[in-house]
Amino acid sequence: MSKICIVFDRLRAEEKMLQKEVSDLGHDAVMLDAKITQINTDSKKEDFDLGDIILERCVSYFRGLHFTASLEFLEFPVLNKFQVANICGNKMFMTLLLKKNNIPTPKTYFSFSSESAAENLEKVGYPLIIKPVIGSWGRGIMPIKDKDTMEAVFEIRDITDSPHDRIYYLQEVIKRPPRDIRVITIGDEPIAAMYRKSSGGFKTNIALGADPE
Repeated sequence: MSKICIVFDRLRAEEKMLQKEVSDLGHDAVMLDAKITQINTDSKKEDFDLGDIILERCVSYFRGLHFTASLEFLEFPVLNKFQVANICGNKMFMTLLLKKNNIPTPKTYFSFSSESAAENLEKVGYPLIIKPVIGSWGRGIMPIKDKDTMEAVFEIRDITDSPHDRIYYLQEVIKRPPRDIRVITIGDEPIAAMYRKSSGGFKTNIALGADPE
């Protein structure tokens, strides 16, 4: 029997289902709220009874990433590892890694100022999709169909406080049906897949009302 720790910052139905599944399989489940957990540079692994493996399930990407770094500092095994979460949580890092390993991915253009991104768009041509390098649930993703849209979007990004808005990630538009395919793998083996069908528009995020199938 193992002890499995589930880290959360908002206790949702998914975390409760994981807790039940752990118990049903005959293991002990430890629920740990990242928001109230304190770790410092003198902390030791022995100070925490977190079991054999930790599942990091924070809704906040940045909270989860930094909490994982703290846990790995204490030499706890965490899923996902900091290195994995750091790369997969950043669209630019992930795109570069996919391309480097010859995995097909949409053609993507990187710029590091609004002026450079505007030049890139004028050179490549419209439309392109702009995406925040860090983010989920379809937030901040939009098609840039013409110069007026580009100028409006870039003006807003130029006045925000987010340092990630200084990175311009522009991607070619993929012609496809109004759905995408989400595949979950363990290692090289796919274990589950689903369609996510758009409820209108080009986004297929379930958080925005897409229908899973």
